[in-house]
Amino acid sequence: MENELLSLLDKNLLEVEPSLIRKFDDEISKIPGIVKLTLGEPYFNTPDHIKMAGIKAIIDNQTHYAPNRGIAELREAISEYLQCHYAVSYNPENQIIVTNGATEAISTAMNSFLGQGDVVLCPSPAFGLYRNLAKINGAKYIEIDTENDNYKLTPEKLKSYLNKYQASVKILVLNYPNNPTGVSYSEIEIKELADVLKKYSIFVLSDEIYSELVYQKKHVSIAYYLPEQTLLVNGVSKSYAMTGWRVGYLCGPRKIITNLIKLHQANVATIGTINMIAATEGLINGENDIKKMRAEYEKKQEFVCECLKKIGYSFIPADGAFYVYVKLPHDFQGSSIDYARVLAKKAHVAVIPGAAFAKEDQKYFRISYATSDDNLTSAMKRLEKFMKDG
Repeated sequence: MENELLSLLDKNLLEVEPSLIRKFDDEISKIPGIVKLTLGEPYFNTPDHIKMAGIKAIIDNQTHYAPNRGIAELREAISEYLQCHYAVSYNPENQIIVTNGATEAISTAMNSFLGQGDVVLCPSPAFGLYRNLAKINGAKYIEIDTENDNYKLTPEKLKSYLNKYQASVKILVLNYPNNPTGVSYSEIEIKELADVLKKYSIFVLSDEIYSELVYQKKHVSIAYYLPEQTLLVNGVSKSYAMTGWRVGYLCGPRKIITNLIKLHQANVATIGTINMIAATEGLINGENDIKKMRAEYEKKQEFVCECLKKIGYSFIPADGAFYVYVKLPHDFQGSSIDYARVLAKKAHVAVIPGAAFAKEDQKYFRISYATSDDNLTSAMKRLEKFMKDG
């Protein structure tokens, strides 16, 4: 009976694999004394003034339903923030939806556009969520390999894939700074991609959740050059250390957002009022918090990269986020999952295998340096010993 009932589930859903990131993290977390460099979870706590805004909201009984789009104060703060930081303009009345984290923003967008046989293009490697959402909707998820292009999507390759799949393409997913590589794009590179996309009837789902964690350059949103074709995703989780508050947002053309809000309303109705009030405080008064955390992440990145070079690992030079994508030693014959298991069992260091981010295992693993300096120091010492002793 159980199997018969299971068969009633949508066949596309049954074919989706659980997140390899979470699955692997759960697997190796049972190893005593392991140092985890796995999840993209900020080491910092939510700043006090943001927490106090949430506490005050509770005391003031701001505990009732909010509008489906999100409270007006937060939508206005998002609009002002995007205009000030990235010179992109969104009307808070009809072009912004506050979502249950960036994840729901991505889900709402992809579930609204995709159907059986549609095509999603995505530069690879990439966060596994995009692949799973495409599969759930019966769409074809086409990875664009970027390994030979410094892990960036080029205009030439984009045009080639758009011409190959033509009208079947509904969405191009663009995530930058990228998870897992940390690679981002210059303003010229973004403009060149936008110039190609303007010639095609396609939407760009631009996941810019790490936009405030860019080092040595300024983040440029593709929405600046392609406002009518961009669905912009962002949130407060990474930049304000508010992962547990679950506040993201989805921005786009008015007529599109008016329709996407129907799915958002059906799935979650609205976001917690307290959470949105706290997020509003962050966006309005949290600029110094971002600067401090970004400076600390940059120091952590420099430390980890220096250690990896000394140990003998090669890796992809990153522009932002809090990840380093590290190449497996050339003499290792197994998969990235095999190598990550070896590191966990022998070195007691937990990383995420590259298989979580691409269909074809590219023989990499991801390190998250969003952890304490003590953890990073310990992990690097263990990796050094492992590489020497085997």
